[in-house]
Amino acid sequence: MAKVSDVLKLSVMRGVRVVAGEEGLFRKVEHVTVMEVPEIKRWLKGNDFLITSFYSVRKSEEDQRALIRDLADTCCCIAVKTGQYVETVAESVKRAADEVGLPVLEIPGELAYIDIIVNVMNLIFEEEGNSEILEKYVKDILYENYSDEILMEERGRLFGMDVEHDWFSAVVINFRKRYVPDEQDWKGIRFLGRTLLERMRETAGIRERVMVPLEKGYLILTEGEDECRLRETLVDFFEEERICSLWNAGTDKFVCSVGPVRTGLAGIRDTYSDAFKAIRVMRKLQPENCVCVYEKVEMYCVLQDLFSAGKRDVFERILAPVESREFLETLWTYFMCSGSLDETAGVLHTHRNTVKYRLGRIQAVTGLDIKRPEDGFKLYMGVLAWRMKG
Repeated sequence: MAKVSDVLKLSVMRGVRVVAGEEGLFRKVEHVTVMEVPEIKRWLKGNDFLITSFYSVRKSEEDQRALIRDLADTCCCIAVKTGQYVETVAESVKRAADEVGLPVLEIPGELAYIDIIVNVMNLIFEEEGNSEILEKYVKDILYENYSDEILMEERGRLFGMDVEHDWFSAVVINFRKRYVPDEQDWKGIRFLGRTLLERMRETAGIRERVMVPLEKGYLILTEGEDECRLRETLVDFFEEERICSLWNAGTDKFVCSVGPVRTGLAGIRDTYSDAFKAIRVMRKLQPENCVCVYEKVEMYCVLQDLFSAGKRDVFERILAPVESREFLETLWTYFMCSGSLDETAGVLHTHRNTVKYRLGRIQAVTGLDIKRPEDGFKLYMGVLAWRMKG
């Protein structure tokens, strides 16, 4: 288990000073929390490494001392960012921290919260360690490396997994196809995965399971007793403003896919496989996105399977007479813009009449009228097959 003294050894903590409570540096660190609101205690989980600017108690040293005394049995440490609301930790506050043995740190103003959070979270999980045995068990399921399903289910119960009755969803975080990650990038996606596991711990009826390293990322296998709750928890997590900002910061680096909720050994394999199918579809149809939920692109995943089974030519023949890639790109954009000529022109940075001309030429060489539902369907399937090719 990581201790406060271990945190202070991290390279990111250079410049951080211990100003009080040194006798508590042995305290265990289990969570990292940033909090600036009054009545902070009810939000803590125990052994929290608390990061704060003292905003809620900035006007009163007495309030600061009261906060220290109140949190002494819940926090392992209080790290105060100075230079914003307090220039330095007051001497009376230091004495209060010494009395209760609660370490107080001063963080320089230029050190970003996110850098502290990512590195401390990584330390916590490295110290706890994901069970290599559990990782191997999950991989044995994924690669069907077993002969007896009943024995495999029993093996899962040793880890507290009810493979037979519970529901599972695979969340895959992968670096983009041609991106070469550095050490900090790996820390970033480990942090995202561990943040998801933390959320699972906090949700009743849902168990965080395991984070399994992959060649270019991680698989986070989540487990829940209720199918709908597990699905809703995952969707809500990726729609949170804080999480969205983290994803947006790495849009050009990695992608994440949430697999469908399934049960059983075969279901675990399916949710893992489908998560990767969704990534492949997103790469071709929504390359600007970085998070994908399988259910939202399920139809396209099924079509991808159909194309892969040698049926692509049925659809490719529809647009075979159209030789211009520019015309095909225009047709695809037109469909993505819900049939709006003006919006299509805006996306393609061209004139509305140019879009109209290109669509007219497609109609002329294919004999299909985009305004007729049946012809429009054929044209959409044809351009979809072109878009998903490769």
